[in-house]
Amino acid sequence: MKKLILSALLTASATTASVTALAEEKIYELEFETDSNWTSLEIRDDAVFVNAPAGQSMNVTAKDGLRSYTISPKKIHLRSRTRGLVNMNVFVKSKNNVLGLTICKGSPSSYTWIKSEQSKQKNDLKKKDYCEPAALVLNLF
Repeated sequence: MKKLILSALLTASATTASVTALAEEKIYELEFETDSNWTSLEIRDDAVFVNAPAGQSMNVTAKDGLRSYTISPKKIHLRSRTRGLVNMNVFVKSKNNVLGLTICKGSPSSYTWIKSEQSKQKNDLKKKDYCEPAALVLNLF
């Protein structure tokens, strides 16, 4: 009986360890572009924005300059000087392969998109100050 209980405990421990290994957090690089005068990206799940890993860098290019740029673990918000093109790359740490986002833009004739290696989500509806829920596939297993 003791051997059976010990065997069951060892099997449960091994299963827990393998599930933990499967749920390991990974860092993904995403591309972001907008021509809106302001935009924001907000993560809706347990993922977070992080600094660039060793050997990589975060880049922001704004055609006409930025007024403000704020990044927190859950949200990026930027305001540009004009409706000029803004490109940047961002890094996300997540256990999941799908990232839930809310993409906002400030002008009805503008667009905001974010892209991973697997998919792209674009907010280009003709509404002012419009926020759109999106799901971005980060990596296929």
